[in-house]
Amino acid sequence: MSEKIQIHKVEVVNQGERIILPERMTLDQAIQALQLQKEQQEEIVAIQEVIDTYPSDGAHALMLALQKKYGWTRLIPTPDFFGPIPPTMVGVAVSATETVQVPWGRMQVPGIDGFLETDTRRENGRLVFVLGGQVKRKHEKEVKEIADLTRQFARTHSIYRGKAIRVNFSSPHPQIPAPEPKFMDLSNVREEDLVFPRNVERAIRASIWNPIEKANLCRREDIRVPLKRGVLLAGPYGVGKTLAANVTAKKAERNGWTFIYADVEELEDAVRFALQYGPAVIFAEDLDRIVGPDRTDKVNDILNIVDGIESKNAELLIVLTTNHVEEIHPAMLRPGRLDAVIRVNPPDADAAVRLVRLYGRGLIDENEDLSEVGRALAGQIPAVIREAVERAKLYQMSEMQEGDELRLTASALLGAAEDMAEQLQLLQPKAKDPRSDLEKLGDIIGKRIAGGIVAARDRGVDLDALAAENGVYEPRAVAAGK
Repeated sequence: MSEKIQIHKVEVVNQGERIILPERMTLDQAIQALQLQKEQQEEIVAIQEVIDTYPSDGAHALMLALQKKYGWTRLIPTPDFFGPIPPTMVGVAVSATETVQVPWGRMQVPGIDGFLETDTRRENGRLVFVLGGQVKRKHEKEVKEIADLTRQFARTHSIYRGKAIRVNFSSPHPQIPAPEPKFMDLSNVREEDLVFPRNVERAIRASIWNPIEKANLCRREDIRVPLKRGVLLAGPYGVGKTLAANVTAKKAERNGWTFIYADVEELEDAVRFALQYGPAVIFAEDLDRIVGPDRTDKVNDILNIVDGIESKNAELLIVLTTNHVEEIHPAMLRPGRLDAVIRVNPPDADAAVRLVRLYGRGLIDENEDLSEVGRALAGQIPAVIREAVERAKLYQMSEMQEGDELRLTASALLGAAEDMAEQLQLLQPKAKDPRSDLEKLGDIIGKRIAGGIVAARDRGVDLDALAAENGVYEPRAVAAGK
């Protein structure tokens, strides 16, 4: 009887030019072990590599990884029962003006038996990129290298980190099962166009801009609180809250912060996205759309989002706006949730003068006294002040001759501001009648009755006789307006 061959568990390593066997392993055992190893290497195994980055960002990083590893991105069709399926290339925006083609779906990579496949999944409530597929076991290591290289490029060449983007989480990409962030075009945003009363500027700089621009100082001094902050900008329509968002976005990009402009109803998704790309700023307008004066489940949800157990130690600024701060539940306004509530008031006289000079664009002499113009325009929103300046230009042209240089004077500006008074009055909200519908009806009926009595008196009707006959009113009192 031949001796039974025992197969030892051995590792096959390609190295040098010699075949080295373990001690006491016979050639027959080595042949059998190698044959078993060969069979195992030909087995098909499932691959799933979760890469903690946003799906479209992950697809872009995968493209860079394939370029790095193979020197090209040409993929080959995947065999199928009905014929080969060509790889899908989809457009992904990498800036406000640029789009690149990245692979998505099932694909084959040259030299790897099997296929790779991109997908998405939720990890800790947020969407992440998944590189999966089925390959022969002998290619597992190579696929692992592709996944690790993709992770590296997702960290070092992210298309979203440190950028200003808008995200609508309810609007998916047409080909990738995840919302597609849109890059904000900030090329025409100028900080000098943002003019507030001095106290408002100071508060915004302290609570929003300083944490962004002086983050390294906060880290160095171990001052963590300013880097995890909630701020509410409260003020009427048209005072500059949206422009403040654009200026903040530009500052964020300049200092390596990710700026996310999101719908306030999607605040939870925005926070989860921000945790992938911190340090980050979230800007969402019109908090009063979802948070009212009553303590509802929705209010509790928003409080939990802003408090954020997941984001407790994150470098995350959440900036919200409202036009009706009086309608926000007080629980939302306490420090720790909203650390700063900044009243963004319409321009005062000083801010109005600065806006007039801004909109005048060099047409106003620097020595021109605009104090009276500032007082006339104090309390008006910037759009009104801009119109006053434009109207003053038209008025000034009435006094010009051909070839004269246009210059704006204080008198022209003041005249334009005063002429707008009637139009501005129309912009003022009308006072609401606090009476009930029944009270309003009673007032209408009473006035109709009184009017009829006065008309009867004027026609010579004997009111005393009429009162004596019916006994229902006192005509003299009615006629006298009592």
